Amino acid sequence: MIEIAGVLIRKGRAYLPVNAKIQGDGYLEMEPVFEAELTEDALIAALEKIIAAGHPLIPPPSKEEMKRRKDPVLIATGAKSWNQLAKDSFSYTIAWHDGNIKLFLHALDETGRFASGLGRYTTYQEGTPLSTIVKAILDDVAEVSPSK
Repeated sequence: MIEIAGVLIRKGRAYLPVNAKIQGDGYLEMEPVFEAELTEDALIAALEKIIAAGHPLIPPPSKEEMKRRKDPVLIATGAKSWNQLAKDSFSYTIAWHDGNIKLFLHALDETGRFASGLGRYTTYQEGTPLSTIVKAILDDVAEVSPSK
């Protein structure tokens, strides 16, 4: 069962990386990163691929491995850094937990970094169709800034 999925919107495209589960604790975004148009059907298809991929289990990466690591989201989006992504993109997190689905809406912290825990979220019952969640993401993108 999937626990978390990320959706990054940049320059009119959506990017959805597979999230590996790190043995012990946490997640790490990895390839593949599915790219989709900003349409309901395309986003649902990409989310279905993420759900099917699940969370591959990986050992905790060493500090050296993290230094050498090429971030798959930066590669897929063509961005040079996460700071750049925070300036010109939207980030959404979908979490499946305790019989609910929580959609964390785009938010930035006081330093301009992505921050999914700043109170902008919507909770759905387990079993809510992906179309409902995708519509909420597309509506938020349109509301926050139609230019990104």
